Amino acid sequence: MKRLSERQIIDLMSKALGIHRKCTLWNDDVATIPFGNKFLVFKCDMLVKSTDAPKQMSLSQISRKSIVSSLSDLACKGVRPLATLVSLAIPKDFTEKEIVALTNGFKSTEREFNVNIIGGDTNEGKELVIDCCMIGLSEHIVKRSGAKNSDLIVTSGAFGYSASGLAILKRKPKASKEFRNKAVQAVLMPRPRLDFGRLLARYATSTMDSSDGLAITLHELSKQSRKKFVVNELPATKEIREFARRNRYNFNKLILQGGEEYEIVATIPKRYLTRVKKLARKSRCKLFVLGTVEKGSGVFMIEKDKRIKIEKRGWEHLARS
Repeated sequence: MKRLSERQIIDLMSKALGIHRKCTLWNDDVATIPFGNKFLVFKCDMLVKSTDAPKQMSLSQISRKSIVSSLSDLACKGVRPLATLVSLAIPKDFTEKEIVALTNGFKSTEREFNVNIIGGDTNEGKELVIDCCMIGLSEHIVKRSGAKNSDLIVTSGAFGYSASGLAILKRKPKASKEFRNKAVQAVLMPRPRLDFGRLLARYATSTMDSSDGLAITLHELSKQSRKKFVVNELPATKEIREFARRNRYNFNKLILQGGEEYEIVATIPKRYLTRVKKLARKSRCKLFVLGTVEKGSGVFMIEKDKRIKIEKRGWEHLARS
């Protein structure tokens, strides 16, 4: 029997249910339906402990991450959630102490991001599963499909820290204490770009959350916009480059295929670059300009004056190894 990937399952079920006929926005970071002269915005995201949380992640960090995952998808559309529902599958052997740790994580995350958790559901499961559902309201939604010729491709921050942090947690590679702490924090305590996303929405032509990896994100934006994306420079810092060099890691793979960054990848008209840079600084983000949008299709990177295809690889559930 044929084994389906996550993407194939989503496409199959969406087609069978006719979701494209029900939503004004689908196959995107969020789903929307009209609500007067605005849009109701919906997002749900499921965290499964065995696949989404490294063993070093505490229960309070796990509950926090389950909220951050949905927040990041709303953030890239410039939407703040009005209300949140959280459903739990809890193993039989969970103790009261563990339940309190989970609850404290939700409570502190509510305060950290001004999230309003109003209810949910609880069930029994073989392992911990958290499903977070959010609803928001917006007058304008930036789609994945709006990139225009000559737009600039930008990100809300550097890539590679989460992949480096996961490597540090698993294999103990060479790294300075400062970099080690920063990279591990990127894994255990990720931050969505809520403030920047809200400000960016006025100027972006397309946006997407990057939690599945930069390469997958660029390919998805390119495909839905029906444009060619050309990358001149990868969004990375000197310390990421040094970490890759010291440990003989493939630098391009570290930046493009890591996943779990929770940064915003967007396209903007060139005339807005100065303004968007100011908004990034105001939101305590460092804006990186990767390249440009062109007529055509596919995603390419310029290396030594040659255009090389960027493979569509990153994190995907149920993908064949």
